[in-house]
Amino acid sequence: MRAKLLISFSLIFISFAIFAFMLYLAPLQGFTDYIFRSIFSKYFGGIDAFFIPYLSLKNGQYIQKQLKEILPENNPPLRSVPQVLIANSNELMHLYSLLKSLGYTELNINMGCPYPMVAKRGRGSGLLPFPEKVLSILGECLPKISMDVSVKIRSGLNDEAEIGAMVKVLNQFRLSEIIYHPRIASQLYKGRINSRMFEEIRLESENKLVFNGDIFSQADFRQRQLQFPETDTWMLGRGILMNPFLAEEINGQDTAIDEKLVRLQNFHNELFEAYSEKLSGPGHVLTKMKQFWSYFSYSFRNQHKVFKLIKKSSSIEKYLSAVKKIFGGEW
Repeated sequence: MRAKLLISFSLIFISFAIFAFMLYLAPLQGFTDYIFRSIFSKYFGGIDAFFIPYLSLKNGQYIQKQLKEILPENNPPLRSVPQVLIANSNELMHLYSLLKSLGYTELNINMGCPYPMVAKRGRGSGLLPFPEKVLSILGECLPKISMDVSVKIRSGLNDEAEIGAMVKVLNQFRLSEIIYHPRIASQLYKGRINSRMFEEIRLESENKLVFNGDIFSQADFRQRQLQFPETDTWMLGRGILMNPFLAEEINGQDTAIDEKLVRLQNFHNELFEAYSEKLSGPGHVLTKMKQFWSYFSYSFRNQHKVFKLIKKSSSIEKYLSAVKKIFGGEW
């Protein structure tokens, strides 16, 4: 009898170990800034680490508006990981020195940003076709960096074949992890992710692989978890903007619809007030909030009508009236 009990407990432990996981919030430029991260962490749970949208240099100088993003007081009291966008060793060492002076113990190198303005300057996904350049940068810098370094990548700039050579380069270094979004950069966020590529790279990589891409629901997560049972860390991006409760739901937390509505409204109101204080003029605030509603609207049953109502708002007063109707169910 005792032996049977021990076997049962062992099976339970093994099952839990297989499905234990961590969730990251992706660094979504223009959305998950320090205001969003701080207020989000106040109202919603389930996220184990917040990745800070990328820092970069312009003409060898820090970009002042980005510095607010990395100030420790501007980030949630949870694990926050700064991301850097670099074209060469010099830029990486400059940004590393800044982050170290602020007390950070880890950084993430962005080699996946798909936007052409970034890639054509040899940053983000613009590094993916040049494994020898990445080898040179990491070979020169990593021995001088006394913190954990991770990398975020895509399958390539224009061709999935690029990922194979890049993984061989990355295998030469001890990275804390590789966050892999299995799309090529030229897709941006269109089309399907290539799950087969994720499995291939997972088998080839000597560094831990984190899955990133197209997890929009609890069902999406469970499907990927069954597909890749060896993967224990997952990055959520647009799915969190569409449903701020997503990480909680993935963690098994069930919230009543009425409570969700109240929390979502309070979250929106605090976000609106914070941006109203930060941004210059009502036009800027209105544009910012409309961008958020392109995702927030998915939290409502009739997403199309909700977003249409927001888009039609031509002033802050009309915007607030539309928001009141949406949360009041009058629309």
